[in-house]
Amino acid sequence: MIDAPGPWPALAGLPVVEPVRVIGLPARPDVPRFDVGGPAIVGDVAVVSSSQFGFAAIDWRRGALVWTKPAGLHVAPPIARAGSAILVGDCLNPPDVRDTLLGCLRVVTAAGADEMYAAIHGTRVAAFAGTPGPQEVWLDGEGAVRWRRGEQAVSVDLITGVAKPAGLEPPPVRVVYRTHTWDITQTHERIVAREQGKLAWQTQHAYTALLGAVYLAELAPMVRVANLGAFRGHAELNLLDIDATGSLHGQAAFPVPAISMLGTAIDAVGNTAIAARMDASLRHDFLVGYAANALMMYVYPLPEVPRVDPVGVAIAPDAVLVFHDGDTFTVLPELSSPPTAPGTPKVPSQNPTP
Repeated sequence: MIDAPGPWPALAGLPVVEPVRVIGLPARPDVPRFDVGGPAIVGDVAVVSSSQFGFAAIDWRRGALVWTKPAGLHVAPPIARAGSAILVGDCLNPPDVRDTLLGCLRVVTAAGADEMYAAIHGTRVAAFAGTPGPQEVWLDGEGAVRWRRGEQAVSVDLITGVAKPAGLEPPPVRVVYRTHTWDITQTHERIVAREQGKLAWQTQHAYTALLGAVYLAELAPMVRVANLGAFRGHAELNLLDIDATGSLHGQAAFPVPAISMLGTAIDAVGNTAIAARMDASLRHDFLVGYAANALMMYVYPLPEVPRVDPVGVAIAPDAVLVFHDGDTFTVLPELSSPPTAPGTPKVPSQNPTP
């Protein structure tokens, strides 16, 4: 890592990092790039999706493509579950169904072996079938996934593929500390914490994004949020931590110049990576990485090209993984803070209990 100006003056003075490796993916430029998604970390591979190649798994340590799975022109972001990848997208060869076909579902091991394949279909999901927009997928209990597209969502059974209408709200951020468990959600007006269904605390102000939980040694857990705003006429991104117990304690990270966020990731202890857009040129995008204790570890300028797609970010135990521009997978250094820095992180399962 070098402490030197980046390619744009606004990054001057920030710690700029070089990538560990950059991996090109076998995209088809003759196919429209409607959707991109991932990375989702499954064992020792990271799975990404794109309309131009379907789904692909990359061994980021060796820089090798491990397997690919075909799909139609529209694909959702892959997600991980218990060592397998759940892949949702258009069917390459649509089957005949008696109700409404939404796509196909595939569950794949980290090694690429198919565990199941099913058509996604339902009787009351016509509204979802005709809805465009950004997509999200998350686990919905033990045996289903929630698939959101635009302003519609369905719950899909992982065995049968049967879909039914579902709510749009993503699962809350769950924070566990001693005998307490808080479910943290974000509304348009504030961040809200509930314990056993009852309001525990809430913020007075709205924030741009609720990122996750932070666990530091000898401290109560915190809730990490990001906020876009302006200071002295300049747009900036602030990373803030709120005490999950509802006290006024917290911490703030050094801000970076940004007008929007293109992708975020946070790991089990709170290490955080954010893909940010610096200005309205659509060409000045970068990755900023923060340790769990809110110390900025580095920034990495992305290639200076016009960029309209989101940037996928994931945090592995030994690297930060970035999927950008539909065909490029960049591996950046890990985000752990120096051993001498205050607040050595710890995983949630190691929290002290009475």
